Amino acid sequence: MLTRPRALPPNARIAVLAASGPSDVQRIEQAARHLEARGMSVTLASNIGARHRHYLAGDDDFRVAELNRHLRSNQFDGFFFARGGYGAMRILDRIDYEAIAANPRPIVGFSDVTALHQAVAIHSRVASFHGPMLNLDFHDRLSVPHEQWLWSLLGGDAPVTFSFEGSDVLFPGDVEGVLFGGCLSITAALVGTPYDFWIDDGIWFWEDVDEPTYRIDRMLTHLRLSGRMKRIRGVVIGRLKGCGSEEEIEALLRDFFASMGIPVIRNVPFGHFGDNLLMPIGAPVRLSTSERSLTITAPVVS
Repeated sequence: MLTRPRALPPNARIAVLAASGPSDVQRIEQAARHLEARGMSVTLASNIGARHRHYLAGDDDFRVAELNRHLRSNQFDGFFFARGGYGAMRILDRIDYEAIAANPRPIVGFSDVTALHQAVAIHSRVASFHGPMLNLDFHDRLSVPHEQWLWSLLGGDAPVTFSFEGSDVLFPGDVEGVLFGGCLSITAALVGTPYDFWIDDGIWFWEDVDEPTYRIDRMLTHLRLSGRMKRIRGVVIGRLKGCGSEEEIEALLRDFFASMGIPVIRNVPFGHFGDNLLMPIGAPVRLSTSERSLTITAPVVS
């Protein structure tokens, strides 16, 4: 079991971090104003607009120093990320996991932040959240239902239920388990490292962007060959962006999961299209295709 972070208060003090790629600072500032309109105070890490090798928000020393400085501070109630991209993996062995464990607070982000989620789960034993980031979701604004879901879960409400369409069911079934997952390519890349996080008998969620169908196939096959696919109870797939045609993806998913005998649903609204539905890692959930629902059954914060 992972430790639940503290609930996020209505007047939360939020730090916006950049462990991966650089951002347009003006865009992040605009997104921050949307959070401030809810009564929150927002502090931006100083490396958000920095550029190193064109794809990193500063060199490794700068990024990890800013990340640890904020994580060690007691003045923040939660942490969001400016954007993903690539780079979090490069600093996983230098993050202050003891600081996170000593003061568990919500850590929210998706895409490349998956690397941090997995590392924190293993080395801090703290639950975190695959969810909205400033560059996309908070800048372009969340839909009302997804925003309500976000703040409801981070405030400690439960049970909370998301309803999906019957057309989103690939394989039927009703199961309960612990939710875990993130970006498929990051999960596959961390296999065999000290940050290889997987929950036996859990319910696995995943998404990805700009990966041709054959590469999705390759990553799923890599996970299958590692043996871990035998030990999951259900699969929740997000919206795959730029990952091949609808026909190609549908055929791959049906072929790959057909023999597993577990419920599989797709097109749940999380991923790189934005308007991300918060997915709480380490949360107890019930996936029911008969009721067409995904229910977070207990509070995900303390």
